[in-house]
Amino acid sequence: MIDEVKSGSAQLLDVRRADEWQSGHAEHAIHIPVDDLLQGAIGPLMPSKKIYVYCLSGGRAGRAATYLQSQGFQAENADGLADWLRAGGTLAKS
Repeated sequence: MIDEVKSGSAQLLDVRRADEWQSGHAEHAIHIPVDDLLQGAIGPLMPSKKIYVYCLSGGRAGRAATYLQSQGFQAENADGLADWLRAGGTLAKS
């Protein structure tokens, strides 16, 4: 997952609230809060690329991934930010 995101062959989507995003997020992530996403705010997401979705612990990411799949995207629940860090991903701040 990390190599795919870093190379640009996949996208990483953070669906947490704005205050959570500002306190730190995965490097290379796109931010669209889950409530906005579920109302159709797709933003810069590309249907041609796999999308890994994360939140704090995986619940919101699961809902978001299911929604994106229903819209024709290749989306996968990547669970929480801690999972990204455990896998060797890096953190960025806004």
